[in-house]
Amino acid sequence: MYLATGDDGRADEDRACAEYIGRCLDGGEPAVEPFLRRARASDAAAELAEGVRRGYRGIHPDDAEFCLDADRFSFAMTAAREGGLLVLRPVRTT
Repeated sequence: MYLATGDDGRADEDRACAEYIGRCLDGGEPAVEPFLRRARASDAAAELAEGVRRGYRGIHPDDAEFCLDADRFSFAMTAAREGGLLVLRPVRTT
């Protein structure tokens, strides 16, 4: 189960991502473009592009496009507990 947290669970970019991952895990090979299109059209993406969220620390107007660049990197970050901490480490995907 995936939980969309943005906009009290109604954030379409979160829902699109969760649905895409769910379909992949169900053994499907869904086309990524419809999910990316939904995320690009989301309220959050528009707010980022328009600078509405600039008041938040570490947010840049280009963040949405960077996040939506499918397969940009040849690794994924995985999380694991190490000594009581949650640590992210890169794992090659290709």
